[in-house]
Amino acid sequence: MGRGTSRLRALITVLALAACATPSAAQAADPPAGAAMSDSLEYVSRVADTRNVISGKFDKVRGDDLLIVDGSWGLRTIDVSDPAHPKTLDSFLPADLRQATSTLQGGFWEGEDLDIDPSRRLAFLSLDPRHTDVNAPDSGCPLPRGSAKDPDCRSGIYVISYADPANLRQVGDFIPVPAGHTTTCIEHCRYLWTGGPARGDHQGFLGPLVTGGRGDGRPIWVTDMRNPAKPEVLEQPIDLYRNDGWTDYSHDVQVDGDGIAWTSGRGGIRGYATRGSYRDPFTGDKRPATPADPVLVAGGGVGGVASPNVIFMHNSMRPVDGAVRADGVPENDVLVGTEEQFNGACGTDGRLVFSQLTDSWGGDRAVASTPESPYRMKPISTWHPALNTPETTAPNNDCSAHYFDIDGGTLSQGWYSQGARILDISDAANPRQIGYFRVQSDGTADNPSSNTWGVMLEHGLVWVIDRNRGVEILRLKESQGVKGKLASVVAPDMRSDPYAQQLVRAPSGLVCPLFRDSPAAVAAGQTRG
Repeated sequence: MGRGTSRLRALITVLALAACATPSAAQAADPPAGAAMSDSLEYVSRVADTRNVISGKFDKVRGDDLLIVDGSWGLRTIDVSDPAHPKTLDSFLPADLRQATSTLQGGFWEGEDLDIDPSRRLAFLSLDPRHTDVNAPDSGCPLPRGSAKDPDCRSGIYVISYADPANLRQVGDFIPVPAGHTTTCIEHCRYLWTGGPARGDHQGFLGPLVTGGRGDGRPIWVTDMRNPAKPEVLEQPIDLYRNDGWTDYSHDVQVDGDGIAWTSGRGGIRGYATRGSYRDPFTGDKRPATPADPVLVAGGGVGGVASPNVIFMHNSMRPVDGAVRADGVPENDVLVGTEEQFNGACGTDGRLVFSQLTDSWGGDRAVASTPESPYRMKPISTWHPALNTPETTAPNNDCSAHYFDIDGGTLSQGWYSQGARILDISDAANPRQIGYFRVQSDGTADNPSSNTWGVMLEHGLVWVIDRNRGVEILRLKESQGVKGKLASVVAPDMRSDPYAQQLVRAPSGLVCPLFRDSPAAVAAGQTRG
């Protein structure tokens, strides 16, 4: 062997060792203890100090990939340019909210579906009337969390600038809005739609309540944000009469690629046009659609749900890129929705539902629907880990569907204690599980069991939003198997988990559940509010 060859091999060895010592976005890490993870996934990292996270969005600022998240601690910016080594830049809690003594509760609630304006670098924090408020003892709003019913428990929107991600600041004053569970950008954030939660005692003008809780919810209020320094909350709410003719709980809004705003809530899912001219199914006349006065164009009650007498739809999306299809269903007529419902037994909890929109276009059937003669969209299929896989789910029966994300024909979804599930939904009639990630605690405070609220697909990675564990980053491996598609997988059976969060029946009006605290959390002083 010549000296030159020896030097070359030595150089190659040094470069290889250097490459191994420098993690990259593609490098896998060891999953946490107690993790059940499919072979189709690789574990990348866990973002420090993000427990009690609620939701998140992505943006690119000054050349860096930014993850913006909210949680009980307020708003937080995280540089994820190197996903193996995410770096927190700043955290902001509005000055008029207090940091509670419990580190798990924090001072902010709830901003369940954070939205951002990438053009103006603004984040919109939606304050639910069940928040923790520093002024509560003086206002009469009960602590430690407020009340949806109490008129003294304020709700509305904080606007936070992240133009400098390392120096978050509030823009203007708190914006009081008669709703506050979720806030969504409409028409590029020039308008905001804010909905939920349950109706306050001062909101009888929304109509009568009927047996079974029908009508006990806040619709959507519109805020004109064209001038962030002078926002205007419009007096007239929208998305009325959504529950077989009754005004009810408008939970959340997602805007599809065609600009249709899909409002999910009690009674089903309704799609609204906010621009262009359409025939208004309430009047029969054609008129312009605006964010302040949209036109109902599709949707209605949802068939195939676990709880047909309630039909609480949590969030939804209509894929319009042609990647999600079903035999016999016209292109772009598949509507994907989450039913959130807790019925005490895993297999009866809320499902992921695929609905056919075809006969709902125009809105006439939704408008004509009554309790006596209800209209329901035709279900294409449903999916639930306890019904569509042979696995045994968690012993606490905390098995409802929650937030999902769609990228082409791939859907990622949070299922509370059932963790993160990845589905191939390219054939909406036959959704297949192609990935899973779920953690059972080993009893240590820093490694709690899963309580997954949402899963996002971004930058080629899987971002798990978990209230117990914080943000965890995974990667779905390259497609393999038959015809380039990932094979179907089944998560392993769940063993008895003494540290699992136990479901507590929520007080009236509270949609997302509360949980009893695990022994590990109690021992560490980390209890829920």
